[in-house]
Amino acid sequence: MSAALEIVLVSALPVVPAYIFGVYAIRFLLTPRSPRRHALFALYCAVLLGIKPVIDFYWQYTNDGRSLAILHGTVMALMLPVLLWYCFGGDWRRRLFVLFPYVCIQSVFIMPPIILLLQTGLPLRPVWQVMFLAASALACGLAVLITDRLARLVEKLPGPVYTALAAASPAVNLLFNLDQARQSLQGDSRLETAAILSWRVAELGLLLAAVFFWLLRRQAKQTVAIAAAREAMHQRAVETQQRSLTELRTLHAAHRENLEALDALLAEGSTQAALDKVRALTRQESQAARRYADNPVADVSLAEAARRCTEAGVALNIRGTLPRDCTLPPVDLASLLYNLLSNAVTAAAAGPRPGTVDVRFVTVAGRLCVTVENTMGPRPVRQQGPGHGFGQKILREIAARYDGSYTLEYGQGMAVATAMVCLPAKEETHG
Repeated sequence: MSAALEIVLVSALPVVPAYIFGVYAIRFLLTPRSPRRHALFALYCAVLLGIKPVIDFYWQYTNDGRSLAILHGTVMALMLPVLLWYCFGGDWRRRLFVLFPYVCIQSVFIMPPIILLLQTGLPLRPVWQVMFLAASALACGLAVLITDRLARLVEKLPGPVYTALAAASPAVNLLFNLDQARQSLQGDSRLETAAILSWRVAELGLLLAAVFFWLLRRQAKQTVAIAAAREAMHQRAVETQQRSLTELRTLHAAHRENLEALDALLAEGSTQAALDKVRALTRQESQAARRYADNPVADVSLAEAARRCTEAGVALNIRGTLPRDCTLPPVDLASLLYNLLSNAVTAAAAGPRPGTVDVRFVTVAGRLCVTVENTMGPRPVRQQGPGHGFGQKILREIAARYDGSYTLEYGQGMAVATAMVCLPAKEETHG
């Protein structure tokens, strides 16, 4: 073993764990598919990251081995997205998206310690090695926290945008490594290349920071808009309930007047006139206030949908019912039904005649399933203006909150929306 290689190994081997953990930390952003695949990813990190400091330090100490370092970095950039896709589960978009943000953010934090480490010259003193290990652990922790937050924000973007960003992440990471290889070919030493690379990393870090704060601002606006939409929905529900109470009071007063009129006719001995009045009142029974469901929240929501259907000339059909003791919190139940029914009535009103809205309630095995099927035009109708545009988002959030699902399908002039939620236990509702 040559003296140069001995110095490189003595300096590099103590910092090998930091290099390995620098990429292995991505594991904390993802869920392994199986212990075997997790072990495969760990092996990849141990082998390729284990020899990286040896190659880098050898290049720095002897000004030789540059081509090997470039080849090593390119192989890592090509293999890493494949390993992330193969070894981890969940949405493939998250597995690929986290790659470049994590690498970039981790590099932002770790590049200054790397430059300081290279500037000290070889052999490295133990104190520098210990400081680098501590700095690497801190950089990895910060990168994981920030990348996880960024990924959660990006997941809330429209599906096509999220897919495009996920597909672009490994490609951008590869381009970044190829640019690093180009800089390496132009430089004389590993230190010079690292210094140039640090500026590129800083620029990308600023760009990611700008995207991060833009997404935070967008999320804040959406939160406010969704809250406004919920408030508007609640106000409509209150107005519908007040209108129903007014109708019931009017109906009660009319019944009392009719009973008084019947008493008067019977007192006068006008039996035939009293019978005719009873028959007339029976024919008017269909005009009386209707109860749509045993559950008061569902009754109000269905009553509002019935009013809108009547105004739009759309037929409303209801199958099944929602029991009064439904344990889904009233706020979430009202939001679920309002958005399902509002979207369906709007689409049916804009579609061909005869328009229909069919609602089906099924409660079984602690799960509530609400299916709304409606006629529609050739294209889905999107409601515009304040308080609109968040129905699908609200429905998905409610379904996810109660370990359920929400689907919307189009076909042959019909739209079918299905929301399924697990009903919480009574002690959970009241606790």
